[in-house]
Amino acid sequence: MASYPAQSLFPGFFRRIIAATIDFILIALVWFSVGLELDFLPNFGENSITFVALDVSKFLIVFLVFIIYFTLLEATLGWTLGKLIFQEEVVTLRGRRPTLLQALIRNLFKPVDMLLLLAPLLMSPKTQTLGDRYAKTLVINRDAGVPGIIVEDRYIFTFKKIIGIILLLVSLAGLGIGFSVMKTYLPEIRSANQAAHAHFMRLEKGIAINQNVQAAYENASSQLRSQMTLEEYQQRIQENPILPTALERRREIEFNQWTFTEQEGQQVAAVVKGNLDSLFEIEVNLAKEQNQWKFVSGNFTPTAQ
Repeated sequence: MASYPAQSLFPGFFRRIIAATIDFILIALVWFSVGLELDFLPNFGENSITFVALDVSKFLIVFLVFIIYFTLLEATLGWTLGKLIFQEEVVTLRGRRPTLLQALIRNLFKPVDMLLLLAPLLMSPKTQTLGDRYAKTLVINRDAGVPGIIVEDRYIFTFKKIIGIILLLVSLAGLGIGFSVMKTYLPEIRSANQAAHAHFMRLEKGIAINQNVQAAYENASSQLRSQMTLEEYQQRIQENPILPTALERRREIEFNQWTFTEQEGQQVAAVVKGNLDSLFEIEVNLAKEQNQWKFVSGNFTPTAQ
């Protein structure tokens, strides 16, 4: 078998990026058609950070379309629309069409390759992604054929490999930051949800026993108790005509947005938003006292029909 030098950065890498972009435009159309947006990533503001829940069911639909599109086309034809335009083809290391299992394996690894900013692609002598390596496949130019033995000294840092290492380090740093953020805020999100639900539970029980909402008042924040007495708080509850109806179905409340405000690196306030079916939009303001989230204020707003 003939020996070939390692593939250069051009045209393989950028050709594959552009081809993949064409395919992902099709996936993006599906993404937006099912109502998903790009606001599920943390949004950093001045002394605040906002998280929005991802609609898992819709995300799974897009992921299945993604897997089916790439897997079936590559297993049956060897190419997708983007690859066809650039005359590229997915083949096994022996130049044959990949099996359904091989195509599935290479595409299941695509999200990992994307998180790593395609660094494995640049660091591979045969320009293989992680999916290609585990599936024992590669992408070739249909006119060039399958390369033979690739000669590349692992200790020699080519321009392509250096770029790959830089991208790998950047991706790992980004993943580390993301992991740190989620490790910090996921417990806070759970705690904030529990505090809001607990307050509504106490309100529900208090209303059920002749408007005795003392437990809810006493467990609220010092901020709320400094602003109104128990009698004023109870009067406010009584004057809210939609609150009893909302509390009757409080177990169906779904929170989907959390904004945390910080001072000196510590979370001091939170705004939790959600909805109750299609009846109410909910906003709960919380304050952190003695390492616990406490109720400050809340609103059940009827959804415009």
